[in-house]
Parts: sequence; C-alpha cells; structure tokens
Amino acid sequence: MNCLAGSCHGDWGFYDADRKDRIGTILTENRVSTPLVRTTRLATAYRRYLSTADGVEFATAVAESYSPATLAHLLSRGDVELRRAAALALGTVGQRSSIDPLGRALADPDRGVRLVADDSFRLQVSRDAAPLHHQQLLQCMHAIDGGQYAGALPLVMILCDRAPLYAEAHHQLGVCWQGLDDFEAASRAYSACLWRCRFHYPAWLGWARCRESLGDDRAAIRGYERANEILPDLEIARLSIRALRRRQQGKR
Repeated sequence: MNCLAGSCHGDWGFYDADRKDRIGTILTENRVSTPLVRTTRLATAYRRYLSTADGVEFATAVAESYSPATLAHLLSRGDVELRRAAALALGTVGQRSSIDPLGRALADPDRGVRLVADDSFRLQVSRDAAPLHHQQLLQCMHAIDGGQYAGALPLVMILCDRAPLYAEAHHQLGVCWQGLDDFEAASRAYSACLWRCRFHYPAWLGWARCRESLGDDRAAIRGYERANEILPDLEIARLSIRALRRRQQGKR
C-alpha cells in the first residue's frame, strides 16, 4: 500500500482498475469477526463485498442509503467493522469534503482502517479536480513514473495554472522539480500542495527530503515527523528521523 520508501517519483501511480484487487486483498487479510446481530445496511453491504468483491454493487448499495457526511461520521465514530466499511465507501462515493476525514483516519488505531483509508484518501486526492484535469494528471504521472521529469514539467506547470486548487498537481510538480535536483523549487511546490491538503503525507515526505538535500536537517526532521503523525505506518519516516538525529549528534 504505502509505496514511498526511498522513491521520489511514482508514489501515487495507481489506477481505478486496480482498486478491486487491492482492496479485496487488504480487507480479506485483515478481516474482523463481529456479531451477526448487526443489521445496518452499511455492514450488510460491506460483508457482501468481502464475499463477492463486487465493488459496483457495494458502491450502489451504499450510495442509496448513506451520504458522504454520514459515512464520514461513521468513519470517526463507528466500531471497527463500520469504520472499515466507511473508509472503503468514501473512496468511491466520497467527495472533496471526504478528504479530511480520510486523512484523519490514516492514524486510526486499527491497521485495517488505516490501510483502506489510505487507498481511499489517495483516490479522492487524485480525483479532486475536473475530469479533464484528472486525466491530464494521470498522463503526467505516467511520464513521471518513467523518469521523464523534464518532459512532464511543463505539462504539470500548465495543469497547476489551470487547476490552482488541485493539491495533487502541485505534489507532482514537486516530484518533477525534485527529480531535476531543483530542491528549492520542489520545496515550494510541496508547500503549495500542503496548503491545499494538510494530510498529504507524500508531500510532507517530499518536502522533508528536499530540506535534507539542502542541508536543513532540523526542518527535514519536522517534515518527517509530521508525515509520521499523519500515517504512523511510515517506517521510512522513522528511519530518516533516526538517521538525521544521529548525524546531528555526530556534528556536536
């Protein structure tokens, strides 16, 4: 799920077609046992999804009975099963207002909730723009995944200009600049992303890596710590913090 270790490009190179297999694996491996007396429509739809992996059926059943606001409430207040179900549903039927609740769920006590919330968070952040801009972003990400930073850069800059509130476009701009070793420009782009989406932990990681490359270890540690606060499963952030602190101690 969290494909962030060490790489600055292609962190979010996912496509909707992969969602069924990815989510099905996560939920099956982290299945919880709950009393069969629960009869909420969300729980029923969720259990059916675990058995059939039919994402369309699940999304349809949820959309008929629950608003994104209600799902966000369940994500923060429900039991483990309902929190997992709500996190899964918000990846499909959520909207811009669902991004912050999903971002908070990245630190949920239950690992299954965190994993599914991470997937849904990524999907919503990627889609948080007009369909045309989303398609343009995917094209840019494809080029970035192939290491074509110079070629992708003008396309991403145009996208940021046309969709200035699109957080993921600014993140990908940061990835381009970082890939071209312009760490100051990358830091500015990552900061622009974070102004638009405070839970965007890949942007925090990217910003921290840039500050580290520029010799600003203190700021880098702050960035890694913030990323780890948002998503406690980020081992790369913890390792980076320890390495920087050891380096600081060696300079004394």
